[in-house]
Amino acid sequence: MRKLLGYLLLGSLTGSLAWGQATAQIHGTVQDTSGAAVSGAMIKATQTDIGLTRTTVSAAAGDFVISNLPLGPYQVEISRDGFTTSVQKGIALQVGSDPAILVALKVGAVTERVNVEANATQVETRTVGVGTVIEAQRILDLPLNGRQPTDLITLSGLAVQTGTSPGYNMNTGVNISVAGSTSYSIQYNLDGASHLDTYDGTNMPLPFPDALQEFRLITSTQDASGGGHSGAAVNSVTKSGTNAFHGDAFEFFRNSAMNGRDFFAARSDQLKRNQFGGVIGGPIKKDKIFFFAGYQGTITRQSPSDTPAFVPTAKMLVGDFSDYIANKCGPVDPGAFDASNHLKAPISSVALNISKFLPKSSNPCGRVSTGTPLSENRYQVPVRLDYQISDKQSIFGRYLATKIDTKIPFELAPNDILTTTGTGTDDLGQSLALGDTYVISPTMVNSFRVFGNRVGANKPAAQWFSPADVGIQNMFSYLPKFTGMIVAGAFNLGVPANFTVSTTGYTNFGFNDDINLIRGSHQISFGASAMRAVLVGNSYA
Repeated sequence: MRKLLGYLLLGSLTGSLAWGQATAQIHGTVQDTSGAAVSGAMIKATQTDIGLTRTTVSAAAGDFVISNLPLGPYQVEISRDGFTTSVQKGIALQVGSDPAILVALKVGAVTERVNVEANATQVETRTVGVGTVIEAQRILDLPLNGRQPTDLITLSGLAVQTGTSPGYNMNTGVNISVAGSTSYSIQYNLDGASHLDTYDGTNMPLPFPDALQEFRLITSTQDASGGGHSGAAVNSVTKSGTNAFHGDAFEFFRNSAMNGRDFFAARSDQLKRNQFGGVIGGPIKKDKIFFFAGYQGTITRQSPSDTPAFVPTAKMLVGDFSDYIANKCGPVDPGAFDASNHLKAPISSVALNISKFLPKSSNPCGRVSTGTPLSENRYQVPVRLDYQISDKQSIFGRYLATKIDTKIPFELAPNDILTTTGTGTDDLGQSLALGDTYVISPTMVNSFRVFGNRVGANKPAAQWFSPADVGIQNMFSYLPKFTGMIVAGAFNLGVPANFTVSTTGYTNFGFNDDINLIRGSHQISFGASAMRAVLVGNSYA
């Protein structure tokens, strides 16, 4: 199946930022001490971690805007002949933020400097949407089940998680409803490029917490640059290197030896889960080229055995249901038994052949305990490279790979055919984004992104017996040694639903380009975006 998605976003007279708001901007007004506008003042914004510098001049009304700025800490310096130089420090730009700076220059020499610490107004007055920023500190400090950053989206009072990616697809993300919208109407962007699983509407895997700089959930009215889906937008940004080397290492573990056994369980679930990795980032060339890379691995082993099932006992297989009836194990049809509680009709040869594969039980009701064992390995690798070519141009490249490898449960417990209800996984999700920001002039900035997302999801099934192996004639199966069976109230063999055993591959790729213009007191943003999505898949059961 092939699906073509294309959409074009044009025109926006609001103060919108680059596509997906992976950047931020600063605006403000320059005045003298009497409140009169100061035009022609030089405004220089410096990202203090990487040394990036952007400049502009104030307009006739004293106002200025510096758009498409990378996130992080900034220092803003304002100077004008005949006035002292004002320096604003401690300005932290978050994803999609647009702080306002009000500067009052005093008459004096340019060499005189007035330093002000963190005097930027953080209240958004130039956008119509409602946004919640989850910054790096909260991403790392708040407890996350499995270290999934998507759990933090629900910190917004309007967001509720309703599910996860369907079983026939890779476990890429979650379904979240925002303000009553459908669970597949959220637009996900990473580093200013689309990061959406177009097959089921969830997100592509986000970077693990140590590799995620921050993200912003935008609800209510969105500007055109948010694009894609109308319910809400989640704009995330990966970490990047700076002029100083930074890194960390981590390990989290869970082990059944440290947990209490469930009161009704015969034994503990034998859970062993280790999650480990680290990140490192720094300069390749100071003020010019920076790198960031990370790794997270998750190893999970579990062998639960507390799920009840019911199979025929040795007596039942010869037609003797006296123990079953005496213990009131379940409803029976009195007409099917004689006075000694034996079956009147013989048991079919197919049923007897199937019973040979079932576990044995000495319980009068045929009760056995089973459980689907789990052996799963996951890893994620984010890599990012940033290059400040000049004061006018910067480029970046980011690659993110996520792998899930789960063994087929029946291969782990070949003596328990009841574990055939589980499948394995061999899934790989990949995301690539390349970006270029070019300052055409102090009042015109172009931001370009090209992206590609790819998921290969393979759900292999166990092999146990085919219909012909147990004497069932004229029954076709797409898979060798596979027979699905549901015995209500007793046991199941094989997968219980369609699309569980499948092979899926889908790709989406495209580009987006945004131009920001400053004309006097007006900011004009316009751009275009296009995406193509291709899906190829096969379902066997």
